[in-house]
Amino acid sequence: MPLCFAPRDWQERFVRAYQTNLKKNFLLEGCTSAGKTAGAVHAFDSLKNVLDWRFLVVVVPSEHLMRQYAQDAFNLFGLNLFYSGTVRSLGRLPTPEELLQQHYHGLVVSYQWLSYSNNSSLLLNNLSRTVAGKVFLILDEVHHTSSDLAFGQACERAFPDTIVSHRLMTSGTPFRSDNRRILGNWLTYTPVEENAYQCIPDFQYRLADALSDEIIPPFSFVTMEGEFSYRRGRAVYNGRTFTNATNEQDLTDALNTAIDVQGGWVKEAILWAHGRMKLDRAKGLPECATYVRVPTIAAARQMKERIRSLTGEDALVVVSRDDDPNSTSNSRLGQDSSEQIERFAAETGHSARSWIIGVGMLGEGVSIKRLKYRIHATNIRATLSFMQDLKRLLRCFPENAPEPVETLIPAHPQLVDLAISALNEIAHVVREREENEGRESREGTDGEGDSQGSQQLNSNFMPIASTGEIGTHIVDGEEIESEYANVAEWMIANTTFGRYWHKTPAHLAQMLMEDKGLFNLYRMEYEKLVDQMLADQGSSSTVIPDGFPSEYGDYLPTKKTAFARREADTKVNRLAYILYGNASKEERKERVAQIHSIAKRRNCVKNDTFIGHEGWERIYKWLCERIADAPTRIKGIEDL
Repeated sequence: MPLCFAPRDWQERFVRAYQTNLKKNFLLEGCTSAGKTAGAVHAFDSLKNVLDWRFLVVVVPSEHLMRQYAQDAFNLFGLNLFYSGTVRSLGRLPTPEELLQQHYHGLVVSYQWLSYSNNSSLLLNNLSRTVAGKVFLILDEVHHTSSDLAFGQACERAFPDTIVSHRLMTSGTPFRSDNRRILGNWLTYTPVEENAYQCIPDFQYRLADALSDEIIPPFSFVTMEGEFSYRRGRAVYNGRTFTNATNEQDLTDALNTAIDVQGGWVKEAILWAHGRMKLDRAKGLPECATYVRVPTIAAARQMKERIRSLTGEDALVVVSRDDDPNSTSNSRLGQDSSEQIERFAAETGHSARSWIIGVGMLGEGVSIKRLKYRIHATNIRATLSFMQDLKRLLRCFPENAPEPVETLIPAHPQLVDLAISALNEIAHVVREREENEGRESREGTDGEGDSQGSQQLNSNFMPIASTGEIGTHIVDGEEIESEYANVAEWMIANTTFGRYWHKTPAHLAQMLMEDKGLFNLYRMEYEKLVDQMLADQGSSSTVIPDGFPSEYGDYLPTKKTAFARREADTKVNRLAYILYGNASKEERKERVAQIHSIAKRRNCVKNDTFIGHEGWERIYKWLCERIADAPTRIKGIEDL
């Protein structure tokens, strides 16, 4: 065993289990940060001389992970693994014989490389000439493969029994969302009911185990409620929430309105994370960062600008492919994302960027230890994707005193259920259809197989406006009532007890639920503060918008309404001039009327109702934001 590798308890137990149950095909299920890479390579290193394994082949789910896997194998075990793929000067991958002569112990390739062109057949031929029967194969995050699809077929073609001595397959989430078997010939599936089969790992190390062993940091979820207005066809829906939805379409529309980047829900989500990170900086942790997951590249670009306008901070956008349906460019967007991720992960101190926005790039194995918060601003609701996103946060940072992590999710009941069941054991059950029922589902793509994935908004749906309000917290599968969560949040920000609390507010709220005496003691202080704030708000009547005179707060409601309406009218004319400076007088008049209508609709104000000063204030603030964005983002009314 290399001197630099000190196995964790579970890794020792796994290797002992592997050595005593040396099956041809073995499935290791291990959660993120548990050390699956070290565990798998440890198994190879401990037996390579005993069983005369001459060559190690590792297949990983992305190009980004090839170098990372090879680096870990070298740092921990002194193993040299070739990871550069096809060598341009050779026009091919080096053969095992060439690599062994250069003192390599094996190679790392990706599922994408293996399935491209005839690479799997060429690799098969090369392995068969030199190391047939003496290859140890590691299929990393094996759920990316299925015998029905390209990745799985490439693996089966390249690594038959005649070539491979043993196959060790690893996964943090050993199931697919598309109801397909992963690799049915190599994994064990046991019938659980008629036409239903469950995948059985040979060794398991779950999130609950890692949490108990303190291998991963404490984590919790924060839900955000809201009211949503949107248009579907000719109908406009106002005041919709996740709780008053009557059908799946209502829930889907509410979710798609919530994640609309220009809406109020996203604004509150960004401010939530920004506030959390300000507290981190105040206590000496400037590197802590937030991961925002969005459904499309267009949304990622908009999110970057929204974060800048609200916080003044820059965000890194990383993507795995240009899936923007409106993109007509031939840019190389995404090709250098691996290097961008590595640079972001290595940033330290006050110059470290605080935001990273992902579309599909932050998958398994991507390690950015300083991520502390996550915003789920996507309509993806599949278990596999949800768990993979959660696990991007579960790295111990700093290593000597790991910080707790939090995920903000829309209060969509399906996402709430996923958060509640995050620690539960999720079995991979495939429900096989009758032959005449399943023909249409034979085609598909590798990867997540997200059956409830990023649903494209159809043409008759348009989000109008949204609000955001913190709801329940979720920790250890338990929903925390708001009264406890509110007191816990206040304690962490304002009391000595809270400042020394080293878990999330949800964990503190959970403790307060169990210790009613402590809760009542701090609740009294909290309620006094709230009462004082309400009294202060009552005396000042209103928060004066930027640009309004200081005496505005003393105006009577009627005078406030007239003043706020005039200011909003001024901003409408200003925005129309910015967008249509060369328009004729009549055309600009028409544009002013259109902007008025859009501003009212975006702020949930009806044209045929009386608008009080609060409504005009909202419209005024919205117009100010549009004017500020106009020089760089807004080109016309269609962008409002």
